[in-house]
This record gives sequence, structure tokens and C-alpha cells, in this order.
Amino acid sequence: MARVRLDRLLLNTEGGVETWLNVVLGLLFLALGAANVLLMYRIWGYPYDKARLQSSAPRSLVLTHRVTGYAFVLIYLYLMSEMLPRIWHYQIELPARSVMHLTLGLAIGIVLIIKIAIVRYFKHMESSLVPLLGTVLLVCTALLVGLSVPFVFKEQYLSQRAFGTVLSSENLARLKALLPRAGFPPTVDLDQLASVSGLQRGRQVLLGKCVQCHDLRTVLVRPKTPEAWLQTVNRMADRAVIGKPIEERERWYVAAYLAAISPDLRQAVLVKREQESNAETAIDAVRRLPLGQRQVLTLVDLEGCSYAEVAEILTVPIGTVMSRLCRARATLKERLLDEAPGSAERDNANKIRIVR
Repeated sequence: MARVRLDRLLLNTEGGVETWLNVVLGLLFLALGAANVLLMYRIWGYPYDKARLQSSAPRSLVLTHRVTGYAFVLIYLYLMSEMLPRIWHYQIELPARSVMHLTLGLAIGIVLIIKIAIVRYFKHMESSLVPLLGTVLLVCTALLVGLSVPFVFKEQYLSQRAFGTVLSSENLARLKALLPRAGFPPTVDLDQLASVSGLQRGRQVLLGKCVQCHDLRTVLVRPKTPEAWLQTVNRMADRAVIGKPIEERERWYVAAYLAAISPDLRQAVLVKREQESNAETAIDAVRRLPLGQRQVLTLVDLEGCSYAEVAEILTVPIGTVMSRLCRARATLKERLLDEAPGSAERDNANKIRIVR
């Protein structure tokens, strides 16, 4: 049991070190931006000698402000060096959040260049523009970090929940039984692909290389067999990729990893299909109601009309509306129970709520 817990921890953290480094740097980036702006406000509280173009603030305060500014610029350059290659390699339309990341990142860079240019070469504009530019930098930094860091914590939380089933002994045994029929070359060590370290390697490649050029939502749109996953990964790898091509051995690990997580995907699809089936059953039951009951049920439960409004629309007394609605709901519940005799009461209640 301790070994399984350790394997799960490794699978969740190994290969995610770079991500967590970016998270820490992002938070530090925001902290430095806030500290730099507060120091700037403090410095500009001292008299400014316009003749000498110099503040009378203590030199230690000015030096601290300068050091935090340099650190801010260095972290910005590193984070952009991580962001831009990923966007460059992306081969489909960028998601909205990535567009926001890029826009804010470029905006920070432009404001930084303007601010540095003013401090270095246009000091006569320093007293009026630098505080404003510093505030704009802090706002953009807060937005950039706010759009990034929370989603990392959310993804980590969901991953930890999901990997409990991926690394279970039952799933690993299932994977070992399926891989021999997937069409891997005879020389491939299938036991290694189906091991914890193999799944770890597949996840690293998937998150490190595949997502640079492919939207995983389009890849994972439907569950597949291991053979179909291998074909999908080969097609992904055959597409032109600049910088980080996917090697043949890495394709095997990715295909095995996708096959390992397929049970969860298949379960999600089954749930969706069951919900669609329930909806169709409920709609069919409503259609078979008498016209008067169907009209009242539709107006009250679907359109949200009051009893008085329904009575006015159908030109019947309110008592008639209430009795028709009561009979319609009772008939509908009875039919749904009859058509699903093996289902639990909760499932039938869900069907009834579909039409309400």
C-alpha cells in the first residue's frame, strides 16, 4: 500500500516540476511587482529635484527598488521564454485563455520597455509617467498570474483524484491484457509500458510534447481501444512539429498511457449516453399524455408559467389547471417507473426532472 501511494505521488509530481517552478515564479513575479510599486509610491513621496532630475529618497530605498525591478524583469524574461515556444508550436487556434496570457505578457513587456526608456533617456517625463506605468504593470501582472495559477492547482487536484483509478492493480492488469492486441512492434516491452514508470513516462511526453501542437480536447473526444490510440498517437507524431519531435519509443508510452485512462473516459461517455436515453424516454412519455395534460405540464414545468397564466392561456379555471397538472405528473411518473423496472427510484426521479 505504501508503494502504491509513493507511485501515485511520483506520477503526479514527476514531470510536473517545471509546472510548479513556473507557479512559484509566477507568485514571486506578482510579489515583486507589488513590492516594486509600493517602494515606488514611497520613493515618490520624497521631494523630487527637477533641476537635477533626482529624488531625495534614501539611497537604500532607491537601491532596493532597483533590485526588485531587475528581479522582476529577469523572471518576466524567463516566463516569456517558456510561454512563447509553446504558442509558436501550437498548430490549431489558440484557446481564449492562452490568447489572454499572450496579450497580457506582451502588454507587460511593452510597458516595461517604455518605463525603462523613460528612466534612462527621458528623465524629464519620469515624475509624471513612471508611477502610472508601474501601476499598470502591477495590474497586468495580477491579471496574468490570476489567469494561470488557480488553474494549475485545480488541474493538480483533479489529477490526484483521477490517478487513484489509473494506478489501481485492476487497471494495470487490464492494461497488460489489452496491450498485446494493440499492434505494438514485437520488440516492445509491454510490461514496461503497463508499469507505473511507463505510465509516468507517457504522461510526461503527452503533457510535454503533444500539448504543444494538439488540443487534448480534440484528442480525447471519445474513448478508443489501445490499437486505435496507437494509430492516433502515430498520426499526431507524423504532423510537422518544430523543436520537439515525438520519437517512436515515446509514441508507445503515450499510447499506453491513453489506454490506461480510457476506462474513466468510457465511463463518462456511458453516463452521457444514459442521460440522453433518459431524456428521450421522458420526452416520449410526455408526448403520450392527453393534450390537455400535456399543455398544462409544458406551460408550468417547462415554460415556468403560473397557474393563473395557464388558466388565462387555455381559458379554463385554475382548478382545472391544477387537476390536469397533478394527473399529468402522476401518469408520467408511473410510465417512467414501468419502463425502467430495474432502476432505482432516484434514477426515475431524474427522468421526471428532465421535463420539469
